[in-house]
Formats: sequence, structure tokens, C-alpha cells
Amino acid sequence: MRSLSEPNKDLISRVTKKVRFGDRLIGYRMRERAGAFRTTAYSFEEVVHLLNDKFPQLNLKQLEKWIRTVIRDEELADSVAEAIEQENNDRERMSRVRMLMGERLCQCKKANEVTIL
Repeated sequence: MRSLSEPNKDLISRVTKKVRFGDRLIGYRMRERAGAFRTTAYSFEEVVHLLNDKFPQLNLKQLEKWIRTVIRDEELADSVAEAIEQENNDRERMSRVRMLMGERLCQCKKANEVTIL
């Protein structure tokens, strides 16, 4: 798996800000006894938190489209599409997407900290 290139200022801004109501993502946190809990994500970071849940449920094709159209990160969207195609099962797909999105979030937060200092 290749690393993502460093984000530019515009991408950092889009990754670290909340999205409009119409651009939110809907996912689910699965619980053994209670079932599915609907979760609404209004930011890239909230999506990463959902993916870090023990049993996240999120339509990865919809996530890829959201990254491409709302966040406008073609490189990450292409990497997510590649993960969806290459991995053998949903658990591996979700794990790889979680790593990719976590990497991008860390890059943006780190770059944002440097800018503030």
C-alpha cells in the first residue's frame, strides 16, 4: 500500500471543517444486543471516528463518492476505490479504508498545527 502525498492548503481546509447538512454521511454502529445505531457524520474526522468503531457499517462506495465530490480528494478517493476492489471481504476493506482516512486526517492535522505555530 502506497502512502498518500502531502495535502495542499485547500485540501487541509476541506478535511478539517464540517460539511453542510446536505453533504453529511449516514453510517451505523452495530451493537451485539441492541443492533444498529444510526450515526450522522458532518466531518471527515467524524467519519474516521465511525470507522474506528468496533463494528462500523458504512457504504464504502458512497464514502468514495463523498470523498471525491464533497472533500474533493481525488487521490484518497482513488485509493479507497482500489481498496474496495482489491480486498477480499468487508472487514479487510473497512480496515484498509480506515488506515487510508486516518493517514489523511493525521497529515492534515499535523500540517494545520505547523501553520498555526
